[in-house]
Amino acid sequence: MNQIPVKSYLVGGVLRDSILGASNPDIDIAVVGSALAVAKKAATIMNGKCFQLDKSRDISRVIASVSGIDIQIDIASAKNGISPDISKRDFTINALALDINDIEFNSGGPQYEISKIIDEHRGIKDLFDSVLRMTTNQVFKEDPLRILRAARIAAQYHLRIDEVTEAQIRTSSPLILKASPERIRDEFMKILSIKKSTQNITRMDDLGILTNVVPELEASRKTSQTPHHHWNVLEHMVQTAGQAENIVNGEEINVGPYPKFVQSFIPADYLHRDYFDQSFSDGHNRSTFLKLSCLLHDIAKPNTKTIEPDGKTRFLKHDKLGAEMAYTILKRLKFSNAGIELVKSQIENHLRPSQISNLGQEPTAKAIRKYYKDTDGASLDILYLNMADYIATKGPNLTKKEWIDHCSKIGIILESESSYKKAVNQDKLLSGRDIMVRLSLKSGPLIGTLIKEIEEARMEGLVSNKDEALELIRHRINSGEYIA
Repeated sequence: MNQIPVKSYLVGGVLRDSILGASNPDIDIAVVGSALAVAKKAATIMNGKCFQLDKSRDISRVIASVSGIDIQIDIASAKNGISPDISKRDFTINALALDINDIEFNSGGPQYEISKIIDEHRGIKDLFDSVLRMTTNQVFKEDPLRILRAARIAAQYHLRIDEVTEAQIRTSSPLILKASPERIRDEFMKILSIKKSTQNITRMDDLGILTNVVPELEASRKTSQTPHHHWNVLEHMVQTAGQAENIVNGEEINVGPYPKFVQSFIPADYLHRDYFDQSFSDGHNRSTFLKLSCLLHDIAKPNTKTIEPDGKTRFLKHDKLGAEMAYTILKRLKFSNAGIELVKSQIENHLRPSQISNLGQEPTAKAIRKYYKDTDGASLDILYLNMADYIATKGPNLTKKEWIDHCSKIGIILESESSYKKAVNQDKLLSGRDIMVRLSLKSGPLIGTLIKEIEEARMEGLVSNKDEALELIRHRINSGEYIA
């Protein structure tokens, strides 16, 4: 940037993170001139690409690769000078600027003196004091998404929100829905991606943010549960999200009134961490989507709660209705179809691992195959949600025996995953032509049914080769089971 003859300043988050010793590949620059013109020149110098983000506010973006690292530079026009520009920023720790000419570039990377930073809002002091403070009392009215950003930045950098800012957040929280659904979705998911989910979600709720983003959660706050549940529905779902994070990471990140033995018996595989780290949809990984599913998994309980004549509380079909409600919520927030389907499947099937066999009995191979077939694409995610749900149901009242028994059941299902996938990916024992030619059958729906039956029989160990498969079909036709 110092090769371009225009007054330029490094601003915002990249300075904040630099002071904290953290890396930030996303760079914000303010120029006293045309941002688009500067962006075009910068892209040429860096062999990158540029495009305009906001024509009315003259903001452009440059994307390039420097020393093998992908970087993103947002360039905005500060035509009235740098002071008015940083005064418009959300929080004092972001209202920082540094003249590009005050940065020295050498082999050790860019260097600068902290005293050279323009800090008219005492942001550096707030940063060292771990305080998040708004620059003016208009920041949330100017952009309601900043309410969510406050929660996210406080969680990400372990900051305390100062009293005046917190009061303003509480007052302004209903304004959140004025922001675009896509922006709300992205900030909300960023918060869920940060460690200590139970604490972070609870803080969002305390600030009045959570149920403004997902109003459907409000009813669960006062919905009590059956006696074996330690928490009401809302707190249970929040606790479940934290326990899912613990299980995926293999450590007690989210603490609570849980027995010490919980982590000892979880049948998790370290390879599953790679699975949950996979980027899945909307720029977020499976782990974050798992926590989102946990937060919504019992959302239909208030709508399905009944008290039976015998005094028992029931929530019949809350899993099915919950999946439908999640679909509506995620559609409203503009999630991709892939993300919506993953969450729907997790919620709709979150009880299945517990119900796959009777108490004290191991799940059968047939039941496990049906589970994997019905939950294809979300099978592992559902098992982790189920374990987290189980822990967060009883909390401190969870006994070692019942937890060992449950983990044993989940472990058996997990151990069958590879064999199921191997069987599914095998070539079919019989083709439609094999059946029609060898058994003198005509083409029709029956042929497809027979192929399916043979594959299930192979998985059950009843047949292992083509001749045995043909003989089984012949036997079933002769016995009248099928009409050829």
